[in-house]
Amino acid sequence: MSLLRRLRPTASGVALGRVVGALLFVAAAVLVVPADLRWLALACAAVAVTGAVFSWRARADQPIRRVIALVVMAAGGHALYIVDPASPGWLPAGIAISVALAALPLVLAVPFVLVTIATAALIAELRNPAALVPMMAGCVGFAVLGVVVGSSRQRADQAERLLASEKATQEAEARAQVYAERARLAREIHDILAHTLSAQIVGLESARLLLRRNAPAEAVLQQIDQAQKLAREGLDETRQAVHSLRGDTRPTADTVRELAASANARLTVEGPVEPLSPEAGLAVERTVREALTNVRKHAPGAAVRVRLSYAPSQVEVEVCDNGSASRSELDFTGAGYGLAGLRERAELLGGKLDAGPVDEGFRVWLTIPR
Repeated sequence: MSLLRRLRPTASGVALGRVVGALLFVAAAVLVVPADLRWLALACAAVAVTGAVFSWRARADQPIRRVIALVVMAAGGHALYIVDPASPGWLPAGIAISVALAALPLVLAVPFVLVTIATAALIAELRNPAALVPMMAGCVGFAVLGVVVGSSRQRADQAERLLASEKATQEAEARAQVYAERARLAREIHDILAHTLSAQIVGLESARLLLRRNAPAEAVLQQIDQAQKLAREGLDETRQAVHSLRGDTRPTADTVRELAASANARLTVEGPVEPLSPEAGLAVERTVREALTNVRKHAPGAAVRVRLSYAPSQVEVEVCDNGSASRSELDFTGAGYGLAGLRERAELLGGKLDAGPVDEGFRVWLTIPR
């Protein structure tokens, strides 16, 4: 429950106040008039109270019903004032004016208020001319009260709508963050599985075929060793992904240096080495790993160059190979989604990834904000 609602009177308290007020009004209307007019005064007071009750029960989307109820309420008050100018007949009409300006649209409230004030002035002029000026002053006072209450009510409703809108916006942002985190986890899992498990499956399948053909044990062991190496790499990638998701990663330059060393690639680091955000560091590491894997799959034996450049506002990584005439057993593995996934990752971080053949071989280039 909002603060505004907590500050408002409870429904039971408002109802009790209305009942007490109605009873006091009826008692005053009956007691102040002469004894021979009390039944007539009671009838007029009952009409005013009836109009008030129907006005209270009318919903905000029923303005016509509320106008009719206020007309009955004001008419009962005017009739009571005609019966005896000393009675509190002016009170229902004044309250009706306030309620109209506070709760009704202006197109309905203004005509009602003008007619009610004019009727009150006419009755005062006929029944008690000396009370005309105080009557008009009272009507103006009730009108001002209605305008003030209506403005306060509108501001409170607007503030509550703004709070509800802000809450809905926060909930939408929270859902968006959850969906984004789910997409991020899915992307990490996909990158790891697609990168390592597919190659392991191919290696183990090759070992099975070699065993069926009674191939030399050395050839079979080579395939098993390769699958074991890929499994270790996949486990290492998983650990790094978990560390990145927790916001705890080791320096990107060290990771790239290890990857380049494992692939016998020549590494060049340009600019002052500074920490990167976990997302940016993981994108750089994934790009280098995928590029080196593609070299091993499609251009085994090719010379590879890795360049890591730290600029003031961005970091760049470039992996180039000079091509190879030989083909690897893994040349036809994979679905071609590795670079597409890296390109998507870079775009989500505001970066860009280009990959394609160049004059001397193949080039993968990533630029990403720091």
